[in-house]
This record gives sequence, C-alpha cells and structure tokens, in this order.
Amino acid sequence: MKLTYWLLAGLFASSSLYAQEVAAQNIEMRYSTLYSKLKQNVKEGHDDVKIALFLLNQQDGSVCHIHKGSMRKDKHFEELVIPENNELTVPVDTNLRQANPDVTFVIDDGITCDVSMQVIAKKYYGTAITQTDIAELVPQMNELLSALGGMFSGWFMPDVEGVVVHFNDGDTKVLKLSSLADGEIVNFHQPAVKVTPWIPQA
Repeated sequence: MKLTYWLLAGLFASSSLYAQEVAAQNIEMRYSTLYSKLKQNVKEGHDDVKIALFLLNQQDGSVCHIHKGSMRKDKHFEELVIPENNELTVPVDTNLRQANPDVTFVIDDGITCDVSMQVIAKKYYGTAITQTDIAELVPQMNELLSALGGMFSGWFMPDVEGVVVHFNDGDTKVLKLSSLADGEIVNFHQPAVKVTPWIPQA
C-alpha cells in the first residue's frame, strides 16, 4: 500500500504576483477540507506521529515549495507559519471549523500540485535515528493508519514494519525494525527532513 494518499487533484489555481516580483500562483481551499484530515492529530494514542499534508508536484512527485500561507474570512486575516519541510500547517480548532475560512498557499507558477496526506514522525531526528526510536514509532504509525482506514483496514492493509527516512535531495532510506539490533544507532549522510511508515509490499 502506498504511503501517500491522494486527496485532491487539479486544485483551483489563480495567477498572482509574489511580493518579490516572482511569478506565483495561489492554491485555494476551504479550512474544512484540511480540518477533516488533521483532526486525527488531536486524538490520543499516537503522541509521536501525526498526519501531515503536503503539495506534491504532479510531474515528478517532489514537494512543492510554499512561499506563504494565509487564512481569510470576511475581514479577518491570519498569516500561516510554513515550516522548512513545506508542510501545509493550520491550527486544528472546532471554532475555525465552524467559521470555515478560505485558506491560500502561494507556490511557484507554471506547475500543478496535488494535496498529499502522509503519516510522519513529529520529531526532528537530524543525522541519526535509533532502533529504540523506530520501535516507538512503528506501533503508533499502525494505530494512526488503522484509525484512518476504518474498522476494516486490518483486513486489507499490512502492518508497518519499519520507517522510511526522507532527505532534502529526494533520497530515501528504508529501515526495517526487525533488521536492527537493540539500541542500534543509524547515522545519515545529511539531516532527515521527515520519517514516514515503511509497509512491506505484498
């Protein structure tokens, strides 16, 4: 099963001009669309992992760079903080769900990006991760994926058996939990940008 879940394709994009005279476009959506997925993050049982939303380039699958983000409802306007990994971050709040503001993310012009939902580790691991870290992440990733899949997910989806470490240059490294010694430390050639579940292919 793929670790990326496609949610929205061909999002409405309107041409605009970024503040620094760089050609850009707006990706616009409603807050309720984001809230319906991110609300899982406030539930208990998976404190070290979360659902994350990204815009992925439709052409090559790379993460689209977010120049800025904002929410607007009538006269109310709020800038969003965009993290280094270009995750689509919004506050998860029931009052905002009722208000349902318009959410806008500014990306480069001339590309088509789709929204992708992924389960990722909350912690930043830098240039190393331990077997102990992975042993803690795996059951929580299974818990969150099961919650996303519903009551029948266990019948069709294999369990998470390790993690995939992602790097800024697009490289990845698979770490299977059963292949690591107790307390083993795995070092990387560059800092990891995110850690996602590894599910063996059927």
